[in-house]
Amino acid sequence: MTATSLLTDTVAHLQELGFAVETDAPDESNGETFLDITRNDFSTQISFRPHAGLGLFISDDAYGQRPDEVYRNAEKAANRVDQLFRQFEKSGSIGYLTLVDMRKLNNLSQVELAEALSIKQPSVNRIEKRENIKFETLAKHVAAMGGRLEMRVVFDEMEARLEIPSSQVG
Repeated sequence: MTATSLLTDTVAHLQELGFAVETDAPDESNGETFLDITRNDFSTQISFRPHAGLGLFISDDAYGQRPDEVYRNAEKAANRVDQLFRQFEKSGSIGYLTLVDMRKLNNLSQVELAEALSIKQPSVNRIEKRENIKFETLAKHVAAMGGRLEMRVVFDEMEARLEIPSSQVG
């Protein structure tokens, strides 16, 4: 998929889901394009950079802010915007990605995820509802969905990726 088709497909998927999309194209062909997305009282923004993907903003606007989530798949990005819209309709606010959101974005049922983890479905349900989860459990959960867990530390003066020794992941 080319960068141009990723952007075009994202707009098409968003419109299929009922969102209005306004595009703010860059002056240069390799610059950043912004998609202003609205539906009823809900609004959000996606930043598209050809070599980085689709950056979705969730936290409050701040100067120099980077996207909170990055997608390289048009349908997945549009589905995440739809998840945020439904969350906004229900509670009046939006929040960061949860394990349930991740599982649904990956089109997995709790049963399918349980099979991948070699546990029973009720255990997946309990893990998804926990407020406090062990790092090892979270890493295994993400790996079973096909991803990997990375951690970052954030201070006022710096941000950096935190390396976790593989012996601590289990």
